[in-house]
Amino acid sequence: MFLLLLLFLDYNPQTLAVPPFKHTFGFYRASKYYLQLFLGPRYDYNDPQGIAALKLKELDNPNTKKDDDELSVFAVNSGVGQIVYNTGLTAVKVYGSHELFSSPKGIAVNEDGLIALADYGNRRVVKLQYSKGVITQVGEILLPGRPFDVCFDSENNLYITDFDSSHIYVYSPQDSLIVQFGTIGRAVGEIYHPMGIEVIDADARYNHYKDDFIVITDNDGRRISKFSKHGSFQGCVYSFELGLVEASFAYVAIDYYGSIYVTDQANNQVHKFDHDLQYVISVGRPGTGQGEFISPRGISIWRRYGQVFIAEREGGQYLWIATDGFVVGCFPDRFSHARPGTTLAIYITERSKITITIHNHLGEKVRDLIENIRRSPGEFLVVWDGLNNNSELVPPGDYEFHIALKSLHGHSRRLNKVIKAGVQCVVL
Repeated sequence: MFLLLLLFLDYNPQTLAVPPFKHTFGFYRASKYYLQLFLGPRYDYNDPQGIAALKLKELDNPNTKKDDDELSVFAVNSGVGQIVYNTGLTAVKVYGSHELFSSPKGIAVNEDGLIALADYGNRRVVKLQYSKGVITQVGEILLPGRPFDVCFDSENNLYITDFDSSHIYVYSPQDSLIVQFGTIGRAVGEIYHPMGIEVIDADARYNHYKDDFIVITDNDGRRISKFSKHGSFQGCVYSFELGLVEASFAYVAIDYYGSIYVTDQANNQVHKFDHDLQYVISVGRPGTGQGEFISPRGISIWRRYGQVFIAEREGGQYLWIATDGFVVGCFPDRFSHARPGTTLAIYITERSKITITIHNHLGEKVRDLIENIRRSPGEFLVVWDGLNNNSELVPPGDYEFHIALKSLHGHSRRLNKVIKAGVQCVVL
């Protein structure tokens, strides 16, 4: 008989990965110190909130694709009533003041430079226009309560969470109300003090599954709910279902595959779900190192390449969506000549191509198990019959599964991952 013992080697988590050095020169985190270098030592970075990142038409050169990932970023510095923005990798600038905005929260920008800002304290959504380095106010939408977050769909309809009325409002580009919904309450399917919101619609570019839904956070930051664009309830997740004693779900973002990302200030984490709101993974821990966050707030994803921008209490981070994986186990852990075979259980966090080979203790490959099999996030099973490439049962010894994961989208295709799981086969 053969005893199989899995030993996990070379684990380096990268669900949200730091970009390669040649892409950022190591500069992926902007601290309060760096912002003060750009904006002056007296600049007060106080209570950051929403963030939006995108490719502006104005800054696009249609004759080349080399600038397609050079994004503009607009972030809310709520404590001083300002928008901090960096367009097309140019100098950092600010717009606004306490006199103009009162505790602004969420922000959204479309590719034409139209900005929507949830001016929370003034009970309105302010519409602004960015053009040639200048921001000007072009309109406003008054709300019955305080708006917390905003987002645009592909037709430039504007979605707004009203924290006080516990409603979602949808306005046309001409500022006419076209949809409103919200049954006030804490029960499943109801809405209570909504905060973050994001939408993906079937006509949106960079939408692999042609998803069409809205996601919000509400219920004192302890619930994530999914609705159709017209307000039909489609499901929810409570924080206790993730095993969290406390949670503070804030802002949300959706990627190319419809996966949903939610920032959690209380746990210094980002939680990832698939497009059916099935839990995938939570990433992050307190700190300022790689894979660490300090009270993450706003989050924005450029769906074309999987670039992620996260606002934190003391600054922000620029990351890439990447693929990650874990070996869950090998079942059963014993097999014999009479009943050969075992099943390898693997968990991945991003849609990927998977290749698995088996190597002996000399590093020689003995079996090509699977090659370039596509899988979505979650657990999947691979059967090894205990045979080598010559259809012979392998002799006793030490073996390794080499599991290569390759992301199928965006920049993260450059961040392939190999997991090694050791297998020791012993005759009993």
